[in-house]
Amino acid sequence: MTRISSSTLFNITDKIDYLIDNLINGIYCSNTYEKLPVQNNGYRVPMACFCDIPLSLIKEHFDWYGRYGIGIKRSYAREHGVKPVWYVTSENNYVRNLIKQKEFSDYERKYILPYLKQFIGYQFYTKENRKKRKKYYDEREWRFIPNNSLVESFFGIKEQKEEKELEKSTKRMTLDLNQVEYIIIEKSSDLESMLKNLKVICKGSTQYENMVSKIITSRQIDRDF
Repeated sequence: MTRISSSTLFNITDKIDYLIDNLINGIYCSNTYEKLPVQNNGYRVPMACFCDIPLSLIKEHFDWYGRYGIGIKRSYAREHGVKPVWYVTSENNYVRNLIKQKEFSDYERKYILPYLKQFIGYQFYTKENRKKRKKYYDEREWRFIPNNSLVESFFGIKEQKEEKELEKSTKRMTLDLNQVEYIIIEKSSDLESMLKNLKVICKGSTQYENMVSKIITSRQIDRDF
């Protein structure tokens, strides 16, 4: 039977520099705008996103988000507050009633709104350089929302553009290198840069050797999984 879930959660990015930065400083939490499936409604909050997809099924995810990433143990992620999102559709009465509110409690802004995700929508598709319809449900997304982060905005009149420039987030998810299961680079030519940086990141030869053993290329995954 094909597994549709993994014991590893993956944070995927599109540049090796971002990957190295996440290994050095912890996983970056971007100020993400999340549209909800009711017209002209959405929210923005800092988050680090993960997918619960086994390597055998992750190839399409690369096409949307990039071909670099870190896989961490799910048990570690859960201990650090990473939670699965709640996929919702436009027929969801709870969501429809929620967005009619003019004000939200801190509980709603911290524990409910940041985990709402539309079941299906449109997103920029890196592989084809255009927006494309996407079933987000297939991502099996989990999120890390930094402590004390509340939804910054909730839009009931005019949709906010995802591309709008905002002040860069300073929030990170702490990363214990011992909890890393995979380091994904795109191609073998990325290996030299990764090894050079791992020597700086790792404090001892044993840890360095252990981290090197976790490296795999997305091209290997395309070919062998």
